[in-house]
Amino acid sequence: MRGIALIGCGYWGPVVARSVELTERAKIRWLCDQDEGRAKALQRKYPTAKATDSLAEVLKDPEVTAVVVSTPVSTHSAIAKQALEAGKHVLVEKPITLTAGECESLIKVAQQTKKVLMVGHVFEYNSSIQALKSIIKSGDLGDLHYIQSERTNLGPVRTDVNALMDLATHDISILIELTGRVPQQVSANGHAYLNSGVEDVVFCNYTFADGLLANVHASWLNPRKVRQITVVGSRKMAVWDDLDLKTPIKIYDKHVEMKAVGGSADSFLAYKTAVVDGGLFIPNIQLNEPLLAEIQHFLDCVEKNLTPRSDGVSGYRVMKILEATSASIKQGGAAVAIDVGPAKILHSAA
Repeated sequence: MRGIALIGCGYWGPVVARSVELTERAKIRWLCDQDEGRAKALQRKYPTAKATDSLAEVLKDPEVTAVVVSTPVSTHSAIAKQALEAGKHVLVEKPITLTAGECESLIKVAQQTKKVLMVGHVFEYNSSIQALKSIIKSGDLGDLHYIQSERTNLGPVRTDVNALMDLATHDISILIELTGRVPQQVSANGHAYLNSGVEDVVFCNYTFADGLLANVHASWLNPRKVRQITVVGSRKMAVWDDLDLKTPIKIYDKHVEMKAVGGSADSFLAYKTAVVDGGLFIPNIQLNEPLLAEIQHFLDCVEKNLTPRSDGVSGYRVMKILEATSASIKQGGAAVAIDVGPAKILHSAA
């Protein structure tokens, strides 16, 4: 039974603790939070765990195999680095760090210490996202034209990071997972309506090398909670709705055909359009608990010395895209090239 230390017992920490215990392969050995009272409050659910506000006390415990970092983003880099250097495997919540440079440093420490470094891109472990990925990969949708992703709600509003870092991190990791590619360019806009300097709404347009377009809308300031992705192909279209627990994926057998009717080939008048509607297909998806699947995968990697699906390189790649997107927002929507760095730091999507 693996001993796991949970660093950060706030909003997400209790959810992580529950998933760790559900694996029946690991136990929460330490609950650590700078507010020791918060750690002790969570301890009531896990009485065999120890509560503390001292990270050093946790890291010197030889019974702790790994730590899960669920603290404010600004602390991720320092905590993860200390844990790796103490010989612990590390799962850190998204976004992995505040900057790509910090992430690159963590990757090097993980390589030097030969410890697992994994980032909590939890939607990569969502069975319905994996089903959508398989549908795209099969070619059933045809050539991809564009992807629209929407992640909105009224709150919870954060002040440590903006909606791009908090929400769109998920959508960027999903885009890479679905396509197996990284966009080449971004043009984005955002605005801080609630807290100065912290954008609560962002609109991001990504362009891929083959012409595929992707749009991400993320906001804390919206009347509806939406977690939805639309994938439009040349033959069919698919919609993923994370809030639909019965039918999360719908495939629409719809497309537009252009038929020549004579005249100049470069004129729209030379063609007529026909909308083809072949109906709706709902695939049977076996739903899972994504966070539980993520924790299970982390334990597999620790026990079998495997490279995680969402490893440090995955976190780095997402951070580079986030940095380019932030630069575009600061430049009023100007197009910014996305450079994920040298090829050696990349790996193909699992």
